[in-house]
This record gives sequence, structure tokens and C-alpha cells, in this order.
Amino acid sequence: MIKPIKTKLEKALFAHQNGQLNEAEKLYREYIENTPNDSNGWYLLGAFCYQKGNLESAKEYLDYSIKLTPKHPQALNSRGILYKETGQFEKAENDFRVALSIAPIFPEILTNLADTCRLIGRYNEAKNLSSRAIELSPELALAHNNHGAIEKALGNLNRAKISFEKALSLDSNFIDAAINLTITLKELEQTDEALKVALLTVKKAPKYGRAQNSLGLIYFDLKKDPDALDAFRLACNIDPNYAEAQNNLANTLTRLDQLTEANRYYDKALKLEPDNATFWSNKGATFQANNEIKEAITACNTALNFNPNHADARWNRGLANLIAGNLLDGFSDYEARWLLPEFKKRSFQSKLWENQNLVGKSILVFCEQGYGDAIQFVRYLAILGKKKPKALYFETHRPLIKLFKNIPEINQIFYQGENLPKTDYHIPLMSLAHKFKTTIENIPEIPPYLKLIKPSPNLFHYRELRNKKKKIGLVWKGRESHKNDKNRSIAIDLCLPFLKNPKTTFYSLQIGGSNECKKHSAYIKDLTTYITDFASTGSIIKNFDLIITVDTALAHLAGSLGVKCWVMLPYAPDWRWLLNKDDSPWYTSIKLFRQQRRNSWEDVIKTVTRSIDKL
Repeated sequence: MIKPIKTKLEKALFAHQNGQLNEAEKLYREYIENTPNDSNGWYLLGAFCYQKGNLESAKEYLDYSIKLTPKHPQALNSRGILYKETGQFEKAENDFRVALSIAPIFPEILTNLADTCRLIGRYNEAKNLSSRAIELSPELALAHNNHGAIEKALGNLNRAKISFEKALSLDSNFIDAAINLTITLKELEQTDEALKVALLTVKKAPKYGRAQNSLGLIYFDLKKDPDALDAFRLACNIDPNYAEAQNNLANTLTRLDQLTEANRYYDKALKLEPDNATFWSNKGATFQANNEIKEAITACNTALNFNPNHADARWNRGLANLIAGNLLDGFSDYEARWLLPEFKKRSFQSKLWENQNLVGKSILVFCEQGYGDAIQFVRYLAILGKKKPKALYFETHRPLIKLFKNIPEINQIFYQGENLPKTDYHIPLMSLAHKFKTTIENIPEIPPYLKLIKPSPNLFHYRELRNKKKKIGLVWKGRESHKNDKNRSIAIDLCLPFLKNPKTTFYSLQIGGSNECKKHSAYIKDLTTYITDFASTGSIIKNFDLIITVDTALAHLAGSLGVKCWVMLPYAPDWRWLLNKDDSPWYTSIKLFRQQRRNSWEDVIKTVTRSIDKL
């Protein structure tokens, strides 16, 4: 009687391993019906149901297998996997440890326990367990994949890459390892290689949502948004319960300014994972992109309630508070930038300045972001100087050196890349706003707060001073690499209504805009050959009646020098320009012209044109 029953179980397992799932299930159920006290039958049926995604039945059958044989290592391991995949990490760990006590040299159990420790956050323990699994079974692809995930969690991306590659060399069809390798290559900024792996992966597993999602992430990084949309939509269609794909689809729609649809997918993601702080944070950023600031702050607060250490949520809340004019709270959260990968924290031998007494001490202030940020925040050196440091050293971008040369508080100025002196303290420039508890009411150093070195008298603009028409400088676009450039920049053709004003002479200060100037040479003169740095730009614009610019460093330069300047802003502006104002608390000489409709410059151009007529 025993032999036929055993054969039937072997037949069931054979059918299972060869993809004959209906036949396998039939045979498994026949076996346990005939042999209800054999724990192996219940274990294999439980593992079968888990593979099919029927987790409730899988748990029931595995429980019964363990009830029949409490020391069944395979059943305990399988139930541990089920617990791990459903986020029940303590129960998973317990099952794996019991299984390991029964079968201490079982590499699959070791690697599963290691992965659970990783998910709990006990990375060093996880690494030790994973290394043991690999020692026991060097050819076990799963062990190398899990080891890679641990190395990645520890920040060892190159080691993680090697582990994932090893897993794939052992099993070329290990799709999860291929996806992990894709994401690791992405984080290593080896995007071309990541794309190759991702495309090969979706070719092997076109109906695997995770594979499509990883491909979408690569396209997103490459700013191939239509391709990213296709991949994320496919991932969502394959698995409507795949919350991460819903979130990534929403992120892409946000970048394409399809905010209503984006919010719909954020809501879908949050319905699946209502306590996911990342989803709430992203939704908050989308609210802000639509100038819904109260809603943005509420969403970020919700994210932080679920995860108080969520850096993106703090950052997004900071930006929302800043644009709302809540500078005290905004600059506090702005410090979270150093927890984000796009902001590379620098290391110094000196201490970070935290309002310690500076008398008799030296301090280094260093620029950290763009030219405009440096110009806007260099005003804080005047306050820092009142702390009477023995020496104040300043590191900035090379094109700003001459512009900042006359700041009296600076003992010595350096450009980025130069060897820096040893100091007692250091601080990033933009952190001074937080350190000095800036509010709208106490923004320091009302412009003009920069003074120019006297320019050479033979510059072009001196000859142009004889021109009796109104002299207006123009910049119509920023750096293409800027994340918001497509919203802030405009085509020079759109400016023609005011360029054609007969009472004015327009001068281009647009670096890289010579060809566009030639196209409209009847209305604008190119001065960029006379621009060598920001000091030379400043010496030119001091002689103009007006500067018109989109949101670029030129606006900050004009504002810091007290030059009359009109700034044309997109519907959702940068935080420093606030909302619903036509002036700026940072610069007294600046007037703001805002889009009234998203992606439409028509109203702005009309208003600027009318305003020029009134000059």
C-alpha cells in the first residue's frame, strides 16, 4: 500500500516541477485525502498554494503539516517565507530559527533567515548568516542574491553588484536577481548597462510586473517619460495590486504636469498601502506642484507620522512651508537635504558650526548649490561677521569669485576645487538661514548688498550709453540640466511682442543664445562676448534701465545689486518667490510676473509688454 501512495506523491511533485499545475494540485489533494497524517503531503500542497498566490490556503496547509510534524524543517522554512513576504518578520524569524535548530546546515534556511534580518534592519547579523549560507552552498543563486540585497542595504553598491551578477551567472533565469542588478546599476549611475539588463529581463519575463517596473525606473532616470509611462502602466495592468508601480506611474505623470491623473494613481497606491510614507510624501510634492500648499503640508505631515525619519517628506514639507512664507519651519526642514542622495554631504576635519562662540575661532562657509543660491544667501556673511571670528573663509563657484571679492567679512575666498585651510568650524552657506532663525520679517541685508569692482572703461556698454532709448537686458532660458527648466524657460520667439517696442533697445545676456539672437537681430543685440563671469555681467547690467529674465541667477544678481528687474515665473514657482505676490521680500528692486495658467506664458508676455509701454 505504501509504494503506490509514494509514487502518487512523486507524480504530483513531478507535475508541479514541470508546470502541470492542474494535474499537480489534483494529485496532491488525492494524496492527502488518502494519507491525511503524512506531513509531507500537506507541506507540498501548502508550497504549491503559495506559489499560486493562494496565501490563505498555503498558511492553512503548512500549519497542519507542522502540527503533524513540529520539527519539519522544510514546512517551517516555507511558512517562514510566507510570513516574510507578508511582513510578519518576527514570526518568520522564529520559524527560520526553529528550522535551523533542526537542520543547522540547510543553506536555504540560512539565507532566508539572513534576508529576514535584513528586512528587520539587523544588517551585520544578516551578512554573517548570508556568508555562512554561501560557504555551505557556493552554487546557491538565492544565497548570492540575498547577500547582494544585504550589501546594498549597507551601502556597498559595488559588492552588491558582484553578488547579483554571481546569482545570475548561476541561474540566468533568476528574474529577481536581474531586477536587483538593474536597480543597483541605476544607483551606481551605470544607466546604459542598467537599461540593457532591464530590457533583457522584460524580454524573459514580459508579464512580471516587477520587471516592467524596474525598466520604467531606468527610463524615468533617462527622462524618457513616454517609455517610463508605458512600462509603469504595463506593470500596473499586470498586477493591479502593485502599489510601487502605481506610485512610480504617478511620479512620471507629475513630471509631465498631468497632476490630476497623478493624484489618482497616488490614491490607488495609498489604498493598497495607506501607511506608506513615501507615497504620502510624493503626493505632497504633487500638491505643491499645483500650488495646493496646505494640502501639500498635510500630506507630508501624514508621511512623517508614519515615518518620522523620512527625509523626502521633511524636505517636501520644508519647500511647501518656504513657498507659503513660513520660513522658520521651512528652513528647519530644509536641513533634511543632507539626508537625500542628490545632496552630497562633504566631510571636513573641523566641526559643524552650531552657533558656538566664534571669537578667536576660524570658520569656513562653503557654497553648495547653484549660482543664484550663492548670490541670494551670501548676505548672511554680514551677520556671521558680527560673531567676530578670527578668520572667515569662503568657498564658492569660480565664476562668482570676483563678484564676492569686495565682501568685507571674507578674509580669504576660494573657488571650488582649491585646497582649503584648516579651520575650527565649517557650515554650508544655505544653512545660515536656519541658524539665524530667518523669518519674512527679519530677512537680512536689504539690497543692494553687493558692490562691484570698478570695471574697465572700454567695455562695450560704455559706448552704448549714448543710446537714448530705454536699455533692457534679457535672459529667456536657464540651464537645461535644471530639474525645472522646462517650466521656467521660454522660447525667445514668445518675447517678440515686447522686443519690438520702438522705445527700447534690448540686449541679450543669454549665455548660449547667440544663434537665437541672430534670428532676431533687428530687435536684440548680443552682449555675451563681453561676459566672462558674474562680475562682468554685473558691471553691464548696472547701466541698464531694466532687466527682464526668467527664474535664473541673473534675477538674483540684479536683485543683489539693486538693479530694476522683472522676473517671469511659471505657474508653480521656486519656493523663494512665494505665491500670489508681485514683489519679493528678498530683493526690493524685483517685480514678479506670474503665469496664471499652467504652461501658458501668454498672460505674462501681455503684461510685460504693457508694462514696458509705461516705462
